[in-house]
This record gives sequence, C-alpha cells and structure tokens, in this order.
Amino acid sequence: MVDKRQTTQGGFALDKTKSVQEYAEEYQRLMDVELPVSLGFSARLNMLWDLAGAAPPQIEGRVISILGINKAWRESDVRKWLQKDLLPPRIDLHNIVKFLVAQLDEGQDGSRWEAFLVYGTPIVSSPVNHSMYREDQTRREIASTIFAQITDEYGISPSSYEADKVFQRCLTLMHKFKIYELRDFQSGHLEPFKSYMFPSE
Repeated sequence: MVDKRQTTQGGFALDKTKSVQEYAEEYQRLMDVELPVSLGFSARLNMLWDLAGAAPPQIEGRVISILGINKAWRESDVRKWLQKDLLPPRIDLHNIVKFLVAQLDEGQDGSRWEAFLVYGTPIVSSPVNHSMYREDQTRREIASTIFAQITDEYGISPSSYEADKVFQRCLTLMHKFKIYELRDFQSGHLEPFKSYMFPSE
C-alpha cells in the first residue's frame, strides 16, 4: 500500500508522494499550447461597443471606425476580436475596456467588465444594469419614430429598403447628431437623415 503522507500548510493538505518531476510531467500533459476560444466573447464585446456608442454598428463600418481610434491595431486582428471570439492581447483588452467603460454612466467596474467579456455568464454576472437597458430601449423607440416620420414624409415604400440596415443607420446618425430625446430631432434633421438612411432614394 502506498503511503500517502500529507502535511498541512496554510490549511491545505499537501500530497508528499509526488516528486517535482511528476508534477513537471503532469504540467506538460495538462498545459494548452494556446488559449482556448472564449465562446461568446465577440458578442459581448460588440454589446459593450453598442452601449458605449463609440463606433457605428458592424454593418455600418465598425471595424474601420475602431481602426481610426487606434491606428496601431491591424484590421485582421480587430475583425477576429469582433467576429471570431479571439481575445486581444491582455494590455489591449484592458485598454479597450477602460476606454469603453469611460463612455458609460458612472459606477461601472472595468475589472468586472473585463472578466465578463472573457468568461461571460454564469461565471461572471452581467454588468449591464437596468438603467442601461432602459436607455438603449428608449433610444430604439426614438429611432423607430424617426424612421416612421421620414418614410411618411418622403413617401418611401417598405419594399424599397432593408429595414434592419436602415434602422441601424438611423441609430448611427442619432449618435452623431447627439439626439437623445425625440425633441432633439428637428425639422432640419429630416433631409440629412433621409439622405443617410436611404441613399438610393
């Protein structure tokens, strides 16, 4: 019978039957040669970009816009971060989160956001609070009203456009024009919104 002698150190039982060589072999057997894919990372990262409002939606040139924020990044890398669940280098991830969290309301914890982006739920609970959800919902309701007003004003037929794409263009222009309430949308906005949302009309 093997004598599994154990000693206690700091409250933990230490197995004294393994040699350093055995631990080294076990380490080699268990180690990964590259980090595993963090499933859902890209979706969570895109959600944070959406909440921060610091770049347009993916279908409206998000990658190119992000490259303008940091010219040291490569397009192929940014696409992998946003579309392939590939994690940025640790310092880049830290700085991206620090920048995006700074665009949110006060009280957001950058470290928690970093952990959430990498591991997701249920390992890390979502940092998105109810007020952020409400704010985004309000923004989308305003966009829907603007959408309806423009299609009615210019007699644009529903069959002549892709609704999702046009809706995202409306959200993008709302951010650019700093339209946070419906009253911020003035008659002078009609033409530039129409031209941007429906460029072929």
